[in-house]
Formats: sequence, structure tokens, C-alpha cells
Amino acid sequence: MAPRGEYAATFLTFIALLLEIFVLVSGSGDLPVLRDLFFAQVNLNGKFTRLGLWGSCYGSNGVVSECSTPSVPFNWYEAEGLGVTLEVDLPKSIYLAIFILYWIAFLATALAMQATVFTFFKRLPGFLLAIISLMATGALFIIFVIVVVAASKFKNLSGDIGPSTWMVLGAMIANALATGYYIFSCICGPRNKSARDTFNY
Repeated sequence: MAPRGEYAATFLTFIALLLEIFVLVSGSGDLPVLRDLFFAQVNLNGKFTRLGLWGSCYGSNGVVSECSTPSVPFNWYEAEGLGVTLEVDLPKSIYLAIFILYWIAFLATALAMQATVFTFFKRLPGFLLAIISLMATGALFIIFVIVVVAASKFKNLSGDIGPSTWMVLGAMIANALATGYYIFSCICGPRNKSARDTFNY
């Protein structure tokens, strides 16, 4: 891979990891920044609740009044603030799936980031990086699809996609592009010297 390709892949992996960190803290506490990180927002009669990875924040008229205690996995139907139980026309196991898949994606991206800094895109590490980055891309794609579908399946309620969902999409695209660079490095990278070259003194 050309030096520019190396820098591009490293930069894309870093961007993906940064976005995933923001999503990772969504719904984890009652702080101004954390309140604005959520997968989806559900609205009812002027009230709303924002659904993140670890919990929810709720309020009315666009102002968050309180956030729930983080839980693992956070089940959307347990969200507070609306006075009604959220019903999603999907299996309840999707929330655990989102949590597990997200950790797979995050750890894979973190591993790829660490490896890309220290291996300098040698042939074998490039192949492994492609697999790891592709794994993260696949996990993020599944999460994005699940969240978008779930946000459209609220019964008798309206739901909107939140910034964390778009961050998942951004991280997925960045990882996918980085995967392309890693594959390119395996195919077009410098080959080992032939036996003839090795013994040509």
C-alpha cells in the first residue's frame, strides 16, 4: 500500500473508533453531552424519552429532566418518562444483541487501530486487519439495521432516529473503507524477495 493509503486507513480507523466511543457512552449518565447521545427518541403529548446503549433520558418540551440508571442490556420497553410502556413489534432479544454486537465492533476497531499503528501494513498483519475491520463493519451494519427498524416499530407512538444511530452508520462506513485499504495492501503490497534475489550477492 502506498504511504497515503496507510495514512488514510489509519485515519479512517481512528474516526470509526472515535465515533464508536461516543456511541458507547450514550445513555450512561445524566450529563449534558451524554443526554444528547441516543439511538432513538420517542415522543408522546409533549413528552419524550431518548434511548441510548445503557439507558434513557426523558423530559418534556425539548428539555431533559432526568436520566435512568444504566443497565445491561438496556431494554427499550423499560424506558421511563412517558407514563406508558414502550412496545416494539420485535423480539425482546434484540436489545441484548445490540449490546453484544456493539462490543464486538468496538473491540475489533480498537484492535485494528492498535495494530495499524504498530505493524505498518506488512502483508500478514494487513490480511488480519482486513478480517478484523470487516468484522466490525458487519456488526455495525446489523446494529444500524436493528435500530432503524426498531425505531419504526413503536406501537401507537412516534419515534425519531438519534445522533448515535448516525454515528454507528458513520463508523460502519469508515470501517468499510479501511477494510478496502487493508485488502488493497494485501493484494498490491510489496512481495517477499524471490529465492533468486535472496542468493544474488
